Amino acid sequence: MLTSLVDLAKESSSDKRRELMGHMASLFVMGAEKYSSEEITLFNGVLNRLVDLVEDKDKEELSEQLCEVPTTPRELVLKLANEDLVISKYMLQYSTVLTLDDLMQFAKVKGQGHLMAISKREHLAARLTDVLIERGEQPVRRSVAANPGAELSDWGTKFLVKIAEKDPTLRESMIDRSDLKPEHFDRLIDQLPEEQGKKMRHLYMSNEKLAEELFHEAGNLVAKSKLERKNTRIDTKGSIREIRKGTKTLDKAFVEHTLSNRLLDLSYLLAELADLDQKYVLNAILRPEIDGIAILCRALEIGETEFSTFCKARCSLLGLPANVSEKWLSDYRILTEADSQRVLRFVKVRLKALEQRAA
Repeated sequence: MLTSLVDLAKESSSDKRRELMGHMASLFVMGAEKYSSEEITLFNGVLNRLVDLVEDKDKEELSEQLCEVPTTPRELVLKLANEDLVISKYMLQYSTVLTLDDLMQFAKVKGQGHLMAISKREHLAARLTDVLIERGEQPVRRSVAANPGAELSDWGTKFLVKIAEKDPTLRESMIDRSDLKPEHFDRLIDQLPEEQGKKMRHLYMSNEKLAEELFHEAGNLVAKSKLERKNTRIDTKGSIREIRKGTKTLDKAFVEHTLSNRLLDLSYLLAELADLDQKYVLNAILRPEIDGIAILCRALEIGETEFSTFCKARCSLLGLPANVSEKWLSDYRILTEADSQRVLRFVKVRLKALEQRAA
């Protein structure tokens, strides 16, 4: 079968070859998860030989079509990833078939366009980002800094912080990262223009106390609370999956948990989506001050109507007058999403530092 298909491709026009390869690729994608290893080997043989007979435009389409299919044969992935950028960029950015060693090799020898594609991957190991930072030019370095899934080594962090002095765009991306050590974070703030630096430093200093209180009070407030765990955690996990898939809004899940008085599960929901330890989120819900939970909710883009519902439930939980919820909502309206997200990242950095200090 393999030989006859390839012979047919050789004898056919370019249009026929394109049609044949497209048909084979579509068949593979449709059944990729259920094909046996023998069938995958057959597809690999056909597509590997067909790809040498078609034009670059056809290779580009094939690369785009197969780049997110985890069972795409490794030999074919490597061949497409080693092509010109217009073809290879899909595999370099999306394919999980490529190993760290594969990516390291490409990063060491390929040009800036290929490095840029690699820099956009969902996850980058620190030793790979080191190569990208070392060989990459400004656009690649900016891309690495802006990629939250890019792990940074100590050397890589220091290097990016240093060059951020002359690159405001890169600096903004670095400030927004949640994996920096406090000393690197402080140095970046020092690089800002005077007025902006003052504003940022005030913003962070005013929330330094919040981070410390969340850390030190977490266990005590949770222990004293009367919240009971309901047998609904699996529903919360289901909501998280739906939110991440885009089939359910966070606002809807937030209100569902609030109205059913499932505040313990609500803390789990918010903690998972914000990448925080649940005890800190639960602490923010239980403590009398609104600032912590307000910043978290605004950072996650919870709507004002939904937050108002939560405020009323929180007043009931804490035994506070109902009109307090109106004050909380007014404070919430003043917060911006951008500032809240930035403060949340800062608080996460500080919490991590406090955890390391206490270990």
